[in-house]
Amino acid sequence: MESDECEQWMLESIRLYKDLHDFELQDPTRVIEWVGEKSICVAGYDCAKTNEILQLLVPQKLHTKENQGLCPERDLKVEHGGFSEHPVYSLKHIPETSVLVTSGPAVGSVQVWRIGAEDKDVIKPVSTIHSEAGTETWTKIATISSSAPCLIHGSQAGNTRVSEVESAKQIYSLGVTSRDPVSTISSLDSNTFFLCCSSGRQYMADVRQPQPAGEGTLDVSSSSNGHWCAAVRSTKQEARSAIASLSSEGHIIVTDTRDLSTPVKYARCRPSGPASAELFMCISWAPVLEDTISISGFDGTVQIYSAKSWDATMKERDPLFAHKGHSVIGVCEDGSVPRVTAHSWHPWKERTVLSAATDGSLHVWDWSDSNSELDS
Repeated sequence: MESDECEQWMLESIRLYKDLHDFELQDPTRVIEWVGEKSICVAGYDCAKTNEILQLLVPQKLHTKENQGLCPERDLKVEHGGFSEHPVYSLKHIPETSVLVTSGPAVGSVQVWRIGAEDKDVIKPVSTIHSEAGTETWTKIATISSSAPCLIHGSQAGNTRVSEVESAKQIYSLGVTSRDPVSTISSLDSNTFFLCCSSGRQYMADVRQPQPAGEGTLDVSSSSNGHWCAAVRSTKQEARSAIASLSSEGHIIVTDTRDLSTPVKYARCRPSGPASAELFMCISWAPVLEDTISISGFDGTVQIYSAKSWDATMKERDPLFAHKGHSVIGVCEDGSVPRVTAHSWHPWKERTVLSAATDGSLHVWDWSDSNSELDS
């Protein structure tokens, strides 16, 4: 970006943000996974070299629930680390354990890691879970918390399985023959999970049933050749969960788990660039703010939307807020503008988001209430 534009953004940031932290990772990451409320895991995704997996303690100001005033620790601190021979495209922490699972291209299995194995500072590979890697995609993963932690994994709808993490024993198969590449897997509870395919085909599964518990297809005629991903948010009504689906052409469709084929809300955003199907496109629900959706992967921004007023009419919607910091103050080694690779909401700080980009930057930001209509 031009220096004048950078200077202008820096001045505006005083008004736009409550907090804004800019960290530099040694290598870019496409995963930001919370481990408890104080630490995150990041990992490299370079196909040409060994990649680090790091557990980082976030600064005190970002995990304390009381106003501590000036905090002595202002940087990320490495708590644990390890090395992966493969690029890490997906990483999940199994809650209430010291276990991580990872997946990525060029490897046909899911790697299981233990944090603090043998040496307390080390993240060490301990086992693998076989997963049939497809030719067009890599294995997507999600975890199920239960008395025996389980992993949902699959690269195509037809090879999606549930396996016990400890024994690697397969306990469930989705029971379809589709070769649709999987884009998103989300656990709903100890028995059910949601699956979104790149084509827009979606499934609900219950491990107590041999066949899918529900299925449907997202239908936006102009997106017939596009790529879809999705995110699930549980609601107060236990019978359903809200699903937000994002297409590579910028369409957002909200449905719920009771009827995957009937959208309840539509939106069209304005991405400034194309979202590659196998790169960084991401959609998330805010865990605290009601009906709030964030998207990234199209460019160097993270856009946040309120879906409160959306209806079943496809209309262009303006974001409540767009974090432009990566594209304004960052630059990649080849001189290109950074693209956001991943973003993640803070577990309980309602307006705090972490985002990473292709230049290795990691931003933590909390936008000001005065610049949001969320409470109106």
